[in-house]
Amino acid sequence: MWPLFLAVTYSIALCLNGGSTHPVILAVQQGEHVIPLDTLRPDNRGCLRFEGGCVLEPGQYMFIQENKRLFNFLISAGEPLNIAFTASIRNGRTEEIRVEGSEENNTYIRFYRFLQEKYARANDILEQNTDPEKALVEVERLEATIREYTSFLASQFEGQMLGIIAKNVFTPLVPPEASTLHYLDNIDFTDPRILNTSILPLRLSEYFTRILPPVPDTVILHADRILKGDIHPMVKRYAAQYLFRLFFGSEVMGMETAAVHMARNWLLADTSLCDDIAVRLEMETFVRFNSQCLTGMPAPALDLPDACGNIRPLHASPTRYTVVVFFEDNCPACSEALLQLVNMSERHQEQDLTFYAVYTQDRKEILSRYADFFPQNWITVWDPDFTSGFHEKYNVRSTPRIYLLDRNKTIIGRDLDPGTLEQLLKDDQQKNKTTLTRVPDMVLETENGESYALSDVTSPFTVLYFYDPACAVCGMITAALYDLFKTADEQKIKVFAVYTGNDYKSWRKWLAEGGYTDWINAWNPSGDDRIHRHFNVNDPPLILLLDAEKHIIADHLSVTALSYILNELISDSL
Repeated sequence: MWPLFLAVTYSIALCLNGGSTHPVILAVQQGEHVIPLDTLRPDNRGCLRFEGGCVLEPGQYMFIQENKRLFNFLISAGEPLNIAFTASIRNGRTEEIRVEGSEENNTYIRFYRFLQEKYARANDILEQNTDPEKALVEVERLEATIREYTSFLASQFEGQMLGIIAKNVFTPLVPPEASTLHYLDNIDFTDPRILNTSILPLRLSEYFTRILPPVPDTVILHADRILKGDIHPMVKRYAAQYLFRLFFGSEVMGMETAAVHMARNWLLADTSLCDDIAVRLEMETFVRFNSQCLTGMPAPALDLPDACGNIRPLHASPTRYTVVVFFEDNCPACSEALLQLVNMSERHQEQDLTFYAVYTQDRKEILSRYADFFPQNWITVWDPDFTSGFHEKYNVRSTPRIYLLDRNKTIIGRDLDPGTLEQLLKDDQQKNKTTLTRVPDMVLETENGESYALSDVTSPFTVLYFYDPACAVCGMITAALYDLFKTADEQKIKVFAVYTGNDYKSWRKWLAEGGYTDWINAWNPSGDDRIHRHFNVNDPPLILLLDAEKHIIADHLSVTALSYILNELISDSL
C-alpha cells in the first residue's frame, strides 16, 4: 500500500513584512553561479514555506525576489531541516532579519551586518578624512578588528558553514614573499561544501591573475600543486574545469600554454574530471590545433610555393624577426590588418624583418594580386591543396592570424593584432639593448666543506639557482632544472645551486636522494647575510642567468624560459 503523503525532509519558512507579492526564488550559490531550486508566491500575509522530501546539500543559500537577493543563509549538514525567517523590507532593502531554528544563521545574519557596517565605516574614513596617513591608520585598525572577529567565528563554528565563510573573508596574513605559496591556505580543498559557495572561483581567480606572475610555467606549476594535493574529487573536478576556462579565456599572451596543459594533462587524461563527451571533443580539438604553435615553441615548418611555383621555406628567412600572417580575400578584418601590416613594414624597412604571408584559399589570380601589392620584404605563398596542414599547425580556424618569430624561428608572439605586434617588436628590441648588471661575488661552501666562489665558475653562461627543499615547489623545479642541466653542453653552461637553509644534514641527504651531484652545490654555513643582502631569497626558488663576466642576462626565470633563452643565446654565438 502506497503512503498517503511523502515525508517532509526540509521546511524553510519565510515571512516578508513590507515586501511585494512577487514570487520568491529559493536558490543555492554554486561557485560563480546561482542555481534556482524552487519558486513560491507569498500569501496575503507575505509568507511562504519551501518544503521537500530530500535533504538539501550543505552550502550558502539565498532568497531572491524581483531579481534582487533578499539575504543569504547557511545549511551546514545534509540532514532534516526546519527553519523559519522573518524579514522586514524597507525602501527595497532587507532589514531586521529574525531566525528561528538555527543559531548558526542568527550569528551569520549578525556577522553579515557587522561586515556591512565596518566596511561602510572604512569607506567613510577614507572619503572624509583630509589626512591620508591618519585615515590609513584608522582603516588598518578597523581591519584588525574585523580580522579578530572573523577568526573568532571561524574557531567557534569550525566544521560548520559559518566557520568556512568566516575563515575565508580574508586570505592568510603572511609576508608578501610567502603569498605565492600560502595565499590559498584558508581553503580546505578536502571539503566539498565549499563548492556551494562563491569562495573557490573568487580566490582561484585572484591567485592566478593577481598574485602569481602571468608566466605559463608558473601558473601550471601551482595549478598542478593544487590538483595533486589533498583535494576532494568533486573539488578537484571543479578546480580543473575552472582553471582551464580561466586560462583559455585569458587575454595574457602565452596563457594558451596553460590551457593546453590543463586540457591534455588533466581533463582529457581523467574522465572523472570531465565526462561530457561534447566538451571533451571541443577540448581535443583545442589541443590539436594549439599544441604545435604555443609561445616559446619552435615554429612548425612551412615549405609553400609562391605564385610562380617556387618553394619558399619559412625557416629559410635569414632576418632577426619573421612575421607570419594567414589571410584570405573577402575578409574585411584581413584587409584592415594587411593594410596596417604593410604600413608597418614600410615604416621599419631598415629593420631585420620579413613578412611571410600565407593565402589560405585556392584562387591563384587573387594570390598574384596580393603578391604584386605587398612590399619587397614580403614572401607571399599559398597551399591550394591544403597538404601542409597549416590549419592545424598554426590554429588557423579563422583569419587573420598573426605570429612573430625570432631569428631561430621560435614563436615569441601569437594571435597578435598589428598594434600589439609593433609594440612587441619594440619591447623585444629594447630588452636586447638593456645594460646588464653584474652580480656581486659570493664565497660559499660546497657540500664537501670546500670554499667555492661564484667567480670561480668559468663558463660562457652560469645559472645561479637559489632553493630550499623545504619550500613546496623547489623539489619539482630542482628536478626540472637538473634535467635541463644534464642535457646541456657542460662546456658552455654551469649551474651554481645555492641552498638557502641551514640544516646541513637534511640538505646532504636531499642531494643524495635526488642525485643532484654533478653541478656545483653550495651553501652559507656561517648564517650571515652574504646572500640575503644581495638577493631576495625569502621566497625560493629563484633562477638567474649570468654571462661569462657574471652579468645578469635574465632573472626570476622559469625552467622553460631559461631553456628558451639558452637555446637562443647559444645559437646566436655559433
